[in-house]
Amino acid sequence: MFNILKKQAASSLGVDIGTTGIRVVQLGSKDKKVSLENYASIETKDYLEILGSDSKFNNIRMSDKKISDDLAKIISDAGISSKRVSMAVPISSAFSSIISLPDMPEEEIENAINFEARQYIPIAIDEVIFDWVVIGRTGGTKNGNKDSIVEEKNIKKLKILLVAIPKEITNKYVSIVDSLGLELVALETESFSLAMAFSRGEKGTISIVDIGNKTTSITIVESGEVISGHSISGTGGEEITRIISHGVDVDFHRAEQLKKDIGLNKEDNSQKQVSEIVLPIMSIIISEIRKINGNYTKSNKKSVNKIIVTGRTSYISGLAEYFTTEIGIPTEIGNPWKEISYDRALDKRLEESSPYFSVAVGLALRGLENRK
Repeated sequence: MFNILKKQAASSLGVDIGTTGIRVVQLGSKDKKVSLENYASIETKDYLEILGSDSKFNNIRMSDKKISDDLAKIISDAGISSKRVSMAVPISSAFSSIISLPDMPEEEIENAINFEARQYIPIAIDEVIFDWVVIGRTGGTKNGNKDSIVEEKNIKKLKILLVAIPKEITNKYVSIVDSLGLELVALETESFSLAMAFSRGEKGTISIVDIGNKTTSITIVESGEVISGHSISGTGGEEITRIISHGVDVDFHRAEQLKKDIGLNKEDNSQKQVSEIVLPIMSIIISEIRKINGNYTKSNKKSVNKIIVTGRTSYISGLAEYFTTEIGIPTEIGNPWKEISYDRALDKRLEESSPYFSVAVGLALRGLENRK
């Protein structure tokens, strides 16, 4: 845990509850400048487990009492002052879909979506909380020929991203916040948090690849707006470490170090063995990125300009270079702190912690955006 910096007038707290830890970031805003006020983390296990499901949602098993107790300790020990908190649920535990509606006045959109949502959400509408955002408009004007197929294609339409989270899941987060006397100002999927963290200052379309402990998520963001979010199970850092451990016959701790130090480098025979063990999982991730980027390009007639990699496994040696070569799109390791003001004495510490705090930074930024 770390305890740093001073309080400012307008503050927001982002809390990221992951499968292996809790990370919190407190940001302040003054004169349109965002600054880091405080951050803290605790790394352990069994906070959150993503469960399989017969529906398109993956349920969550959460250690509510342990999370509440440890979060209370973090807030107390680190001197966190903000009561306004934003939280995120895993991408795999929410449902999202892009739907199309005829263009209409803004005041009519909500009623239309409330009606259409029932056709897209795979469980009963009264069992979810859902939200939506207009992400674009397509088509042109009618050509006047009622019998023409061209006319139908040219009707102006709205492209809407619909997101739904089961109430069973949202209630878990609300319960934790209430037990600590905090105010929940935003609950969103991790896709939106990552977009907030990395789209500031970016132009065009980016693909954010979050390689976590259990899963990898891929989020397409165009001009700051989330276009799609996808999750790939069985491709996280824990699985990569496990196969290294078995492949070179070392314990889990040593395998973790080999993953970090050698990763995808293969300059000599000893490195080549580790690299070749890692490649099958990386190939799955690469294949999914290509497919998702390709679908985006086909649907939107635009290309992804950059890939940003984050998550606790993004530190694998040679990863950015490997992605750039294999996918043919410039790739960089994400730095969620780059648009945030902080004491430069923290440079090294924040650089090392970057992969862990991306979601929490995005959540804290969301809270500042939503402040009253």
